[in-house]
Amino acid sequence: MARRRGQETLRDMGLSLGVVLVGVLLFAVFLPRGGSAVKVVDVTQPVNQFARHSPYETLAPRGLPAVWKPTSVRAVSPGASPAGANVAEISIGYVVDVSPRTFARLDETNAPDGVDRILGERPVTSTVTIAGQAWGSRPDDSGHNALTRTTGGATIIVSDGGGKGGATMAQLSELAAALAPAAPSTAS
Repeated sequence: MARRRGQETLRDMGLSLGVVLVGVLLFAVFLPRGGSAVKVVDVTQPVNQFARHSPYETLAPRGLPAVWKPTSVRAVSPGASPAGANVAEISIGYVVDVSPRTFARLDETNAPDGVDRILGERPVTSTVTIAGQAWGSRPDDSGHNALTRTTGGATIIVSDGGGKGGATMAQLSELAAALAPAAPSTAS
């Protein structure tokens, strides 16, 4: 005998809820998972093309272990930057694919306000020597790290990106130590 609307029992509502939960669980079990793979980008060609037009010697990492995976590259050639006609900037983002996964960033700029624009007003608190080069250490109040040095008219910034999961100082030092002059591209 069918009940009239409004006279359902607690048992009827429990059965209905059970049917819905089974559907949700089946959906969750068969939902594709794809969050663990890192999308790697090839930075060689963009870096070399940037080096060809850059007013300063562009540096790029050489010989980093395979756990260093470039995930983004952004380059602004001279004449295209709102910061000035002769300003050139390049930024490469990395995932350090170890457990726990961390993030690092390499920035190069010849903009006079480049460090303040990228890192904010973070003063150098100490100097560290990495691969025979002096780097300024610029930690912030939140515990984020950055290393900077000026060479050949450009400022090089190696940082943890300022977000959650930032690279350790040892990882930033490893990235800084791997920097070498990029080979300018001969293609237009």
